[in-house]
Amino acid sequence: MTQMLNWQDISRQGAHQAISRLHKHQRDLLDTVELARGVRKKHPQMGCRDMHYAMRDKMPLGRDWTEKVLLNCGFRVKKPTRSFTVAGSDICPNLIEGRTITGPNQVWQTDITYSWADNRWYYISFVIDVFTRQIVASRCSRDLSAASQVLCLAQAIAGQKGKDLSQLIIHTDRGVQYTSLEYKQFLRRWNLRHSMAHYAWQNAYCERVNRTIKNNYLAHYTTNSYQALCAGVKKAVRCYNATKPHRGLPSRLSPDQFLRAFNQGENSDYCVNIWSKLTSTKMLHVN
Repeated sequence: MTQMLNWQDISRQGAHQAISRLHKHQRDLLDTVELARGVRKKHPQMGCRDMHYAMRDKMPLGRDWTEKVLLNCGFRVKKPTRSFTVAGSDICPNLIEGRTITGPNQVWQTDITYSWADNRWYYISFVIDVFTRQIVASRCSRDLSAASQVLCLAQAIAGQKGKDLSQLIIHTDRGVQYTSLEYKQFLRRWNLRHSMAHYAWQNAYCERVNRTIKNNYLAHYTTNSYQALCAGVKKAVRCYNATKPHRGLPSRLSPDQFLRAFNQGENSDYCVNIWSKLTSTKMLHVN
């Protein structure tokens, strides 16, 4: 061994240091992969960069190194196809286009999506706070009735008990549930303003959540009954709000982490600027 090291002009100390660095590199690789596997158990479709942010206090090395290692280890996520839907004629004005949102409970978006379970389609509704990105309410339903959407919104309002909702705008698409007399009467009862999207991308925050919950969570759960679907949606919402890093929030915090920090006076300069043709020359892309 000594002759071999001398032939390569390497000292024994240098050899030991190189072996130690190799062992540390191997430990870092194993620790990173194990941490990523733990994250994927809760968030089956979370991307490599977000996994670093989710476990930033435990990851051995930095973001770029972690992302490169995880991509090379087969953690790459396949993105689903996207769609662009053009709406019909105007029904209600869009009150949020070009608006700057500076705090919670200023703009909520809500929408309906669908999921297959027990040999039939069921429907899932979400209400999103655009500022915090929190899912403030969710509801599974067997039908597409306006009553289901009223109950979902009522759940969101009940969760904000004692908070000021006087400036709140409810932003929806132009579905018949939201244009119904029952839904409009509920909004008037709570003195809430109603805003409507004319195009799918004008309801982008909620559309994005629909896709994330369905493709990143429910697609990896066992939802073979209505009860299992309801339980899966609740689990997915908890994971999304509590621990999923959000690229639209400061430091890629999760919605719950961001709201706690904001209530403690952090990120006081953070705001959300709703895209508008009047203020931008680029088309909107929701990442």
